[in-house]
Amino acid sequence: MIEHHNDMDTFFKNLEEDIILFKNKALVNINEYMFMLYWKIGNLILMREKEGCESEFISETVEYLKGKFPGNLCFTEKNLENMARFAEEYNSQDYVSQLSSKISWSCNLILMNKIRNVDKRKEYIDKMWEKDWSVEDLIGEIDKECGIEELDYAELFNAESPEKENIESKSIITSEEKDSEEEKNEEKTKTKSEDSFCFIKDAISKEQGEDLSEGDIKKFSPILKDEYLMDFMDISDEIKEKAFQQHFIKSVVEFFLELNSGFALVGKKHHMELSGGDYYEDLLFYNLKLKCYIAVELKIGKFKPEYLGILTFHLSAMDDSVRDEGDNSSIGIVLCKDGEKLIVQYAFKDVDDPKNAEYMLSENIPEQFEGILPTIKEIGRGIKIKLKD
Repeated sequence: MIEHHNDMDTFFKNLEEDIILFKNKALVNINEYMFMLYWKIGNLILMREKEGCESEFISETVEYLKGKFPGNLCFTEKNLENMARFAEEYNSQDYVSQLSSKISWSCNLILMNKIRNVDKRKEYIDKMWEKDWSVEDLIGEIDKECGIEELDYAELFNAESPEKENIESKSIITSEEKDSEEEKNEEKTKTKSEDSFCFIKDAISKEQGEDLSEGDIKKFSPILKDEYLMDFMDISDEIKEKAFQQHFIKSVVEFFLELNSGFALVGKKHHMELSGGDYYEDLLFYNLKLKCYIAVELKIGKFKPEYLGILTFHLSAMDDSVRDEGDNSSIGIVLCKDGEKLIVQYAFKDVDDPKNAEYMLSENIPEQFEGILPTIKEIGRGIKIKLKD
């Protein structure tokens, strides 16, 4: 057995950094190859434009590509027109390579269609890196600074092209109300976890043979989350959904643990046995201040009334098989991610008669739990921020 000492600690740390570094190099290259492909297709279209058959060429190309690559949604007439404009506006292959290391294709389309001045586009690109903007943030800043009316995203990308954003970056609201405008703009510079890395901030000169270093790598970039890049890599909806579920769980766990109000994680997919059956709770916490278990059910899709039945069944199972004699009645939380909404509900027993009471859904926190349990609004806002990380 290898003796564990300081040299091994250094070895493992360097190995971890190398893995992160080379993963990010690979991601940079993927986005670059996609930009280069689109630029090449755009130049082919421009050649046909000189021959006077641009529209016919685009239509025939779209039909052919749909037949050969039915899983790729990016080969629409609108996006091929975008590729042609991209090639026309950026005739330097080196600049296209640099651009691909900084922004996603979706952000590139926003800038091309709304900002005519190339130098002004560069300013926005720099701001995106400094402030970690999403597509929606970029649109909002352009609208605010330039007085442009709200962008018609569906028209810009075409209904057949990838959706406005991937599920990870959709806005989240509570079941009662939308977040205020102030909440939408808060905490853009929040530090993210160590394993979240991003593409390089500054373009790397390939002619000079410069390599990416640790200093060139930042936090995980919205570039990878871009629907066009996912489409280019043939990432299936099932895989994207699974990735989001993992991110959802991670975000919820971080939110509750960072409250510093007594939450301790017992487990994920916590196993329980009841009447000979096996049951699993998505997330199980124990609150040291309230002396009770807190079960969290995570759902994706439209909220269904039967979720209450599932949660109350799990809570009853915990009260019967997990809770110790000195513990109080368990508390339940349902978090249902439905498109742009995050529906948040609590489930409590009547604290005055916990032995005979049934669990009931509520958006209000009993007075004795106030200051320890976060409000519905705080949960919605906090997880919204986490999901953007």
